[in-house]
Amino acid sequence: MCCALTLSFVSCDEDEPKSSLVFTPDSIEVATGKTATSTISSGTKPYSAASSDSEVATATISGSTITITGVAKGTAIITVTDKNSTIGKLTVAVKDPSEVLTVDKTSVSVSAGNEDVVTVADGTAPITASVKNAAVATATVSDTKVTIKGVKAGTTTVTISDSNNKSATIYVTVK
Repeated sequence: MCCALTLSFVSCDEDEPKSSLVFTPDSIEVATGKTATSTISSGTKPYSAASSDSEVATATISGSTITITGVAKGTAIITVTDKNSTIGKLTVAVKDPSEVLTVDKTSVSVSAGNEDVVTVADGTAPITASVKNAAVATATVSDTKVTIKGVKAGTTTVTISDSNNKSATIYVTVK
């Protein structure tokens, strides 16, 4: 007796998992009553955004820029969907203003070998800076100025803190 069995698999676009949208920075810290932004660097416009908890954070989109507003202390996930139903999730931590340092910028983009300076407006000395990935960037502190220097292409974060445990996170992209 002879038997033949043939199996065929067909893939449809609807069944394929879609790649995730990419954000820079890919997470946000913001004080209540303040705003922070992230840029969508993939996907197809127009985008829409929804917060997992609009009592903690809200989001609006203009072009490829997401503006997050901190409403109340807590954590929320902002889900962004593009024209082709590709999604991405952005984690937002909303802090009490007494926990957050005021800085003149929350993201820095430099070429390897170049520097940018972040100024701390309301910290209590001494100010310190900690780099998550020193292979990508370094940070030095002089009074209220934090100098961030690009080492090699990549992304990292710099956490700036003061003696009262207030902090700010700077998102760094080195080209």
